[in-house]
Formats: sequence, C-alpha cells, structure tokens
Amino acid sequence: MSVTIQQLPTSPNLVNNDLLYVLTSNKTSEAQFQFVCDIKDKDNNLIQRIKQQPNPSAKAVFNTGQIMTGYFSHTDRVWEAAIPTANTGSGLEYNVVFGEEYASSVSTSVELYDGIQNATTGSPALSGSDYLFDLYGVNETPFDLNNWNWNSGSKYQEELTDDVSFNHQFGLTNFNTSSIYGGDYHTISLLNGNVDGGAPKSGSAQDVAFVKFREYDSAGTLLATNEQENLTLRTSMASQLWVNVYTSQSQATRLTHFGVGPQNLGDDGISLNANTAYYVVTFHPQATDGGINDAGIWGTYRFDLGDCSGFTPQRFAWKNVYGVWDYFNFTKAKNVQSSIDRKEYTQTFVDYSTTTNSVPYDIARRGRVNHYNDITKQRQANSDWLTQTDADNLREMFFSADVYLYEPNYGWVPVIITDASITERTNDLSQKVFQYAVNYNMAVGQYSRQ
Repeated sequence: MSVTIQQLPTSPNLVNNDLLYVLTSNKTSEAQFQFVCDIKDKDNNLIQRIKQQPNPSAKAVFNTGQIMTGYFSHTDRVWEAAIPTANTGSGLEYNVVFGEEYASSVSTSVELYDGIQNATTGSPALSGSDYLFDLYGVNETPFDLNNWNWNSGSKYQEELTDDVSFNHQFGLTNFNTSSIYGGDYHTISLLNGNVDGGAPKSGSAQDVAFVKFREYDSAGTLLATNEQENLTLRTSMASQLWVNVYTSQSQATRLTHFGVGPQNLGDDGISLNANTAYYVVTFHPQATDGGINDAGIWGTYRFDLGDCSGFTPQRFAWKNVYGVWDYFNFTKAKNVQSSIDRKEYTQTFVDYSTTTNSVPYDIARRGRVNHYNDITKQRQANSDWLTQTDADNLREMFFSADVYLYEPNYGWVPVIITDASITERTNDLSQKVFQYAVNYNMAVGQYSRQ
C-alpha cells in the first residue's frame, strides 16, 4: 500500500468540528509529490478535490469539517411534521477517498495514483470507511471532543434486533422535560439505523421504529396510549423486519424527525384527552413479531401541558448543537420598542421653479420634508423562573445562528437574537433559579416609509 490513513474522523459526527485525516505514504520522496483528497457525495459524484504537499515530517493533515459545511443546505424545516419524517438537509452522507500524484522528475508531467497499491494509476480510491454521516451541528466546547471527534456514543448505539432490553436517552436534544401548550408544535430527532460508516448490518442497528405517547392526569393515572410507526425506511411494519430493509438505508433514513407536540399529534388525528396534565413520549425498536418492543427504549421525554388562557406565549425554535430543532416558550411580558431613523430635507414655500406667472403660497411644499423612515422594532421575550438545567439548555438559543418564532397569523418566522440578560435568585434552600430577558428583531424588517 502506498498511502496509509493514520487517523480519521468517526461516524456519525458534527460537521462544524475539525474532522481530521492524517496520511503518510512511502512515495513522498518522489518528484512533485502531493497527497490528493477527493470528497464525494452520497451518489459517488466528486464535489471537491484537495491537494496537499507533505509537511517536513512527510505527513499530511486534511480537515474536511469546515469544507463540508458548505454542502449542507439548511436545517430541515420540520416544525409541523405530523408523522415521522425523513432527513433532507440536517444530515449529510458522503465519502472521502485519498490518492497521490507524482512524476518521474521535476520536469515531467505528474501522474495520479489510486493510493491503494504502489504505482497503480487511477483516481483516488483509498478510504477508511464506507461512508461518513455528519449532522449540521457543532460541539459547544472542544473539551467535549474525543480525539477531535464528537462523542456520538451519547446519542447513538446499535443494539441487537432480537427483542433485547435497553434504556437510552438518544433524542438529539438536551431537554428531557418541556412545558407545552395545546396549539404548540414540537419535534424530536433521532439517528436511525446503521450510521457508523461501515457496511449495513442485518442483526444490529439503532432501529427507531415506533414512537409511543402515554397521557396522564394530574394524579398520574394513565388516560390513553397512542403510537406512530416510522415508515421512512419500511413500507409496512407487519411485513418488513429490520433484516428485510437494512440494505436500503440512505442519507434520508439515517436521521428521522418525529412530531411530538400537541398540534403535531392533532394534525395526525391524535387528540389529547381533556384531562391530560402531561404526556410521556418514548421511542422503541421493532420486535421480532413486527410489533413494538416495549423493553427497548431509545429515549423518554415528558411534556407538561399548561393553560395559556389570557396570554399568548412566545414560542421559539432554534437549531441546536446537534443541527436539529429545540423549542421553548417564553410566558412572561412581551415588550416591543420601535426606533425610527428619519431622513429629511428642507425646502422653502417659494417655488422658484414655477412654470406660471405667479408663485402661490403652497402649503403642500411643507418646508421640512420627511422622505424616508426606517422603522426597527426591538422585541423582548421574558421567561418564567427556570431551573439550572433549563437555563443551561436555553443558552443554546442565544448561540444559535438559526432561530425562529411562531407567529399565529404567519407561522414560523426568522428572528435575530440581539442580546439577553439574566436575573438570578437564590431561595431559602440555596437553590438557584434564573429568569431570562431576550431581545430580538425580526430577520425581515418592516418596509421603510417613503
């Protein structure tokens, strides 16, 4: 072998991280030598070629992370998904292959070699994995990385598909409990299937096949149970076990978005009981009889229903560190302050450009003419008192580059978070609680007045 991959990124990963390859070769002493890196999409089409000369230690370091951010479209707009929905833009499947080029002398033309065998010409072909699958996210701090890689074991682990028992918390969110209202949309996304970069496996996967909804009253009595099937990979749960579909996995099926808010459920014909105080959402694999394996749990999430009679919460959605959506309701005062940037000029009442034989006193000339008003509305959302956990999770909204607000008359509209302030209170038990005041502008402002 000519080129050797000494280090490579893991799959799944977060594309905004540094995704590093370290290469060596036994041909670096050849004339005009360069390592060649080809990045190919899920259909094996070349999307970028990068060349690099060896460093003084005869090695090359390629960082594909910041390159691949440019090939994501946008986070999937799945806020109102009524049924489990396949990935389109929040996760990207691709491959990275390596080769080398060199010449017989400094004056002759270089030849491209596949990197697998000595002196075998051809396009780069050496790869450390069958594919890579990256989410459109980022680690909040480098200290969370594992040898430059996302610690994906916190959200992804394959299990046997033969009715085994397990209990994980693999939803791509840090909110395990949320307060929610009757008309709210909410989604939770999970990695699905085989996502480790290797060949598909018939007997193990993170097979998120079902989502179950259990409703409870204020005393904790079970009122109702509903479930949905994840048919992004299968066409029928009853007739298709994992072993029947594992070879059909794709970029679209390796990440699934589940609509779990009251309005998402209502849009799928699932109405919450009038006495429901909270409901619990659990994600499960398929059992060997085609039904739901209740003993296997990919994640458990609780939603506390509130009453918003008399006020309208401000509900935000933002792209979190995993590249999918988190949500939160601000339930306290909503403030709006308008600022106006005025442009004007001054003219006399005397029309020196008159075309008649007189100059009338024309009040329409105004004197001071206001010809342009640029109006900016600074809005503020205020939270209720928050626990330390919710306060920490909510900070992601302030760092996110993709934030939306739900407006009842318009749906989800983009906003820009300008700044936030925090009030801290310590109660008699020395437990700290926090309150946020968030200032934001609509990303699309009002039309100027002319």
